[in-house]
Parts: sequence; C-alpha cells; structure tokens
Amino acid sequence: MKINKDRESLETEVKSLISLFAKTLDKEEVELIVTHLNGKHGIKKSNVYMLFNNSNNVSKLTQEELALFGKQLTVKLGIDNIEWMNTWFTEREIKEYERFQFVDTQSIDDLDFPITLENVTYLGNGYYNATITRQMLGRLYKYGKLNYNPNVQRGMRKVYRYGKEMEEPIVFKSKVTEMRKLILEDKLEPSTITLNAAQMSSDEGEELIYDERTHKLTINSGTILDIVDGMHRTLATYSAYSKEKDIEGSYPITISNKSDEEIQRYQVNMDKQTPLTRSKIVEYSGGHVSNVINILKSKGELKDRISSVGDSKSTLRGSDIIPYKMLHDAINNVYNIDSVLQSRKVAEEINEYLVYLFGYFGKHERDEYKVLFDADLFEAHLTLASKMKENKIPYDKLSEIIKIEAFNIENKFWKDTNVINNEGKIVNKKMRSKISDFFEGMLEEADL
Repeated sequence: MKINKDRESLETEVKSLISLFAKTLDKEEVELIVTHLNGKHGIKKSNVYMLFNNSNNVSKLTQEELALFGKQLTVKLGIDNIEWMNTWFTEREIKEYERFQFVDTQSIDDLDFPITLENVTYLGNGYYNATITRQMLGRLYKYGKLNYNPNVQRGMRKVYRYGKEMEEPIVFKSKVTEMRKLILEDKLEPSTITLNAAQMSSDEGEELIYDERTHKLTINSGTILDIVDGMHRTLATYSAYSKEKDIEGSYPITISNKSDEEIQRYQVNMDKQTPLTRSKIVEYSGGHVSNVINILKSKGELKDRISSVGDSKSTLRGSDIIPYKMLHDAINNVYNIDSVLQSRKVAEEINEYLVYLFGYFGKHERDEYKVLFDADLFEAHLTLASKMKENKIPYDKLSEIIKIEAFNIENKFWKDTNVINNEGKIVNKKMRSKISDFFEGMLEEADL
C-alpha cells in the first residue's frame, strides 16, 4: 500500500463505500459485482455476499480481495476507480491485483516467502547462482511470487481487456506449447532463468540474505521476484505443472537484487546473445535525450504512449503514438542537449507544445486528418516547437499556424513523402527534412 495508508484505514474506507452503496441497493448490481469478482478473479460468491450482509466482514478478506471489492464498488457508484486505486495502492500492487486469482487456503501447499535455497554460489557483483526444480518454479508462478515487470522486460505490447488498456509480455503461444510438451516428456534442455528481487519489496528490509558459510540464500517475506529472462520457460513450466504436479527436472537460475536501471543495463549486455529491439537498446542506454523521454513518459500527452516493442510504426498499438527510438532520434536531431538541467527544460518545452497541439487538434487523432499525429511527423513538430520558442511565439498561437486541411490523408504530399502507404516503415532523412520544411513554411505564412 502507499506509504501513508494502512489496512485499518482501507477497511474503514470500504465499509463507507458499502454503506453508500446500500442507500441505492439494487439486487441486480450486487449480482454483477459478485459475478465479476468470481468470474475474473475466482473469489467465492459467498465471500462477496457476506460483505453486503455485514460490512464488518471486510476484516476476513485478503488485501487483494479487499482492493478488488473496493474497486468494483467505486465502479458502480460512479467514482473514478483508477484514481481510487492509485490513492491506496502502488503501481506494482495494482498490476498484481489485476491478475489475482483466489486460491482456497485449504488447497495451498504452504508455499510462501521466506524460502531458503541451498548450494547457492555467489557470482560477484550482486548475482547468485542456484538450481530450482521445475515443480518449484511452477508453484512460484502459481502463487504469484513471480512478477512481470515491463520496465525490465525485453518487449511488451498493449492489449484491451475488460474495457481497459493494459500491458502484457510478448508471448508466442506456439513456443510455450512446444516447451510444455518437452517439459512433460522431460526432454527440455536446461537453460538459465534470470530473476531479480525487486528493491523495496520485502517486508523484512532486505530482499535477499546470503550465508557465505552455508551457501544458503534466503528470499525474505514480501519479496517480489521479477522475471528478467525466461518468460516462455516459466509459462511453459507453470502450464506443465498445472497438468502434472510431479514434473521432473530443474533449471539453473541467476538471482540478483538490483534496481530497474541496473537490470536495464544487464539487458543491453544480454543483447549480444538474444537481440533486443533497437528501441529497447536505445531506451536502456541512457543519456540526456533518454532523460527527456523519461520525463515525457511520466507526464504529459505522451505518458503511456511511447512504445518500445519495435522500431517501426507497424508495431504501434492502442494509444501508442511513436516508437521509443524514433522519438529519441527526433529529439536528438532537433535539440542539442548537454546537461541534465537542459534535458528537463527541453522536456518541459515539448510537453507545453503538445498540450496546445492536442488541445486544438486532438479530436482529429483518429479521423481523416490523423496524419497530423503520425509518428513520422514528430520531428517536424519538434522543429516547429523549437522555431516558435526561438522567435518568442507562444504555443497558444499554434491554431493560427497549423492548417488542419493540409493534413487530410488524401493530400498527395503525404504519399509522396512516404508518410502513408509505407507499410509502417520510417521515412528516410531526406523526406523527414522535406516534412520539417513544410511545417516551417506554415510558420512563415502565418500572420502573427
């Protein structure tokens, strides 16, 4: 939970929501909540009904159940459920709750942290090497001890589920199915799975404790293990374990306790073995331009709209606007950034420009004038923003500069410059320069 929140105050909050809901109690709405929590998360219907009968029963819920029940109440009451969840829980917790599945406590086979691994070798630089059985790996995944952290993954994509846009790992089902078959036949060649104990996740202060004398590594209570490398093997192993609890075999594993930034650098080094997308390599490599993009990713119109899945427009999905590398190149081509302070200033300028761009023209993002928001035009937008700043022209004049009719998809200029009908490929440097000239021409023609 958030630092200033606790279990007791959350129970009080949910009780007040139940009381508010009871004033307009509708049996049909109750059934919808019960059906949703049971169907999506496996929470027993009786566990939900008891809450409406007596709000004091909230004390009997797990934190996951309490969060999901509270969220459903806000949905039915017309309260902003996203804001409510963000008020109480961390981003990591919210993502975990989305994939929560209720497990009857009587069926749990007592797997929980802390657990201790034996015969562990310290490799240096905070990395440990051990062996884990396939059965244990399957159990760890089943009981939510392994986490998918998009900040350290080699690729992710956006999907729509339950009316909401979410991120999920790029998984090839055929690969998982093939591995599952080999695991059940005990024919899968062992290869190293890499896990990272997320910093600040343990209930005990330290996530990992290593005893050099006994060569034992303890994973403390509350620790979240991010899957750094081995997602397909983990999913295949879990699938095999679900069918056959006594599966045989083991994996070598590497465990660390690093920050997301350190694991990103690790992924860049791993690129020599398993190629990353160029966008991922650029994203993880750091630098002043990356500092600008990190700010754009955290706030403003580009928040959650920059993709690292691939390097071309064809990889954009959902609300994505531009690939990471394409944005990086655009900023690098327009601005000369040589300090952290300057990177913050540039990010603020870009965000301010985008506020007016989307404010004036955002309604055209999906219609016949959508070319204005095409990724290939982003460098031209930055050029225009830079020129306006240089000439002390406020961004609120943007509506007098951009002539929306020029961005109709039928305009031959966009076909000639390969912006459209280009199979998602990025236009070359010559064409990008031509598009920037087009934007500068609009600035010169504007009567300001």
